[in-house]
Amino acid sequence: LSACETMGSATTICSDKTGTLTTSRMSVVKVYCGGTEYSISDAAKLPEKLRKELIQSAVINTMAKTNLQGVGETPVYTGNDTECGLLAMANALGAPGKKMDYGSEDQPYKAIRRQFPEDQAGRKQFTFSSERKRMSTRVKDGSSYRIYTKGAAEMVMELCNKRYTPTGEIETMTNTQKAEINKVIERFADEALRTLCLAVRTTSDAVEDVNEAEKDLIMVALIGIEDPVRDEVPAAIEDCKKAGIVVRMVTGDNMKTAAAIAKKCGILDSVSDVPGAVIDGKTFREKVSGPDGKLNQVEFDKIWPQLRVMGRSTPLDKHMLVSGLQASTVKGQDRQTVAVTGDGTNDAPALKKADVGFAMGLQGTDVAKNASDVIIMDDNFVSIVKAVMWGRCVYDNICRFLQFQLTVNITAIVVACVGSAVLTQSPLTAIQMLWVNLIMDSFASLALATEDPTRSLLFRKPYPRDRGVLSQTMIKNMVLHAAWQLVILGGLIFMVGDICIPSTDASPQVCTPRALSKFVGFYGSQPFNVPTGRPLGFDLAVTAASGACPMAFDLEDKNTWKRVKGVVVPNRHPEYCKSHKGGEESATQHYTIVFNVFVLMQIFNEVNSRKIHNEWNVFSGIHKNFLFLFIVIGTLVAQVALIEMKGLNIAFGCTSLTADQWVISMILGLSVLPINLLFRLVPSSIFPGST
Repeated sequence: LSACETMGSATTICSDKTGTLTTSRMSVVKVYCGGTEYSISDAAKLPEKLRKELIQSAVINTMAKTNLQGVGETPVYTGNDTECGLLAMANALGAPGKKMDYGSEDQPYKAIRRQFPEDQAGRKQFTFSSERKRMSTRVKDGSSYRIYTKGAAEMVMELCNKRYTPTGEIETMTNTQKAEINKVIERFADEALRTLCLAVRTTSDAVEDVNEAEKDLIMVALIGIEDPVRDEVPAAIEDCKKAGIVVRMVTGDNMKTAAAIAKKCGILDSVSDVPGAVIDGKTFREKVSGPDGKLNQVEFDKIWPQLRVMGRSTPLDKHMLVSGLQASTVKGQDRQTVAVTGDGTNDAPALKKADVGFAMGLQGTDVAKNASDVIIMDDNFVSIVKAVMWGRCVYDNICRFLQFQLTVNITAIVVACVGSAVLTQSPLTAIQMLWVNLIMDSFASLALATEDPTRSLLFRKPYPRDRGVLSQTMIKNMVLHAAWQLVILGGLIFMVGDICIPSTDASPQVCTPRALSKFVGFYGSQPFNVPTGRPLGFDLAVTAASGACPMAFDLEDKNTWKRVKGVVVPNRHPEYCKSHKGGEESATQHYTIVFNVFVLMQIFNEVNSRKIHNEWNVFSGIHKNFLFLFIVIGTLVAQVALIEMKGLNIAFGCTSLTADQWVISMILGLSVLPINLLFRLVPSSIFPGST
């Protein structure tokens, strides 16, 4: 959850290419062999000797765990996808025109593996390394040894001094031929093809040193492998741009291949394709590394703002890139929050260093997974964008809850403190405050922290990593809503509740009506015509008790009643003045109204708290959050039960309310919704908080 939240503020994603931005469904589409370029369908026309050499070079120098499986004519790749593409080419060249059953052992590549088994005497594999960008395999062939090499085209080609001719003979390569081969490599790269060079060497001895093994090679072929960009990736990259996130491709591919793929993905466009946007790992290291090999931050800061693609990179380059981005303080740029993807063991340092490390669930090694924060189960870049949405959603949900909780806190604290200081006791009892806390903490956290992410989260810039949690808009909402609630509650506490003095032998019972006592409700009653719930001592000290209680209701005496909408309404119930609070702890309608309105305002303010960015429509998407609706409606029903259910209301220090009192309570509670529209017009900039 922590990594997901951090991902919400990510400003940079350093992504691998293969399998993340592309499908990792490698397929050979072009072959340059014997001085001629072939499509894969035409490569079967190669001379038999040359075709056999090409098939063996493709199959022998692969890992045993790489296989083509499945039922029918569509293979399922297992192991390294690039090698699977080579095995599929070997099948196509070894049995041209034949429908292949990939569940069968009768496949051309498997026949070659049986001829040169993994446990063959004299066999040795020189494993791939990111520095060499190639791998080699030595096998025994009769009395001699053959060393097969494959890897980055321009690097392996530099180790070759001979090549096969169209007839299958071996000739020394001239500078003109090397220049022609380099043009083919560039052409393949411009077509976004991953280009490999296959080479071979025959020795009489079992060479053990990798440098000795990989020299004086004979070039067999250049292989152009297509790895299609995932259909959904360009849209996901565009989403990242809208979200203020820069996607940087870090790949081991040729620079031109990487740039071509980046253009297909949308990483490079008319805006970002500027000088310095594409760089190779070697040049990058030379520019940003000091004499001691450590990062030169000054030089790094000159490069990274425009950098979008790094080709022929090593894990060290990726680690250096992450470190430099995190440490950068370039003027005009926010502090960078960096996410990194990786699948290899050598990617572990960069994954560990990044603010959020993403390991590939399908292709990733256990070391990479252990070093990461998040494992992408489908190896798809779109899943990273979803993580951004969820991260921003988690952060916003926390802010929603804080906005609601702090508003309640401000109101409750002021009411309790003013009540204790002015009235000598709080208008809300301890058990009522416990109910408010339950609404405020448990229920509200479930309601407001369960909002699902929406695409609108991607239409704003990421929060800076040093940004405060409370924004100016949140503080505005908290202060203004708390102020509104305090005005309403203050009016109910001090402007409602008639003051009655019990009769004694010396003086008759007298009552002083309050400002709202004469208000007539919707059902003909006077909802605020209730005895005071305030301590009698306060009322006597503040208000002069004058005037007698209205006479008891008498239908014959028109002075004791009035007619409202055809209904006879008593001016005062005959037992009214006997229901004074008078310092007793019995429940009253006065303070029940105060408690009820306070709770209802909090319940409906939960709806306002769903929005923290000054949105107009606080109801948008509310129908999709069933838990929110259930909690709000459930809390409302529970509040009605606390007031009206006999026994339960006594436990909470409440008494039943009339229909008019409920209507007034609901109107006052709902008032927080329309008043929120007016608060939106107040500029947030006049309040403290983060921007």
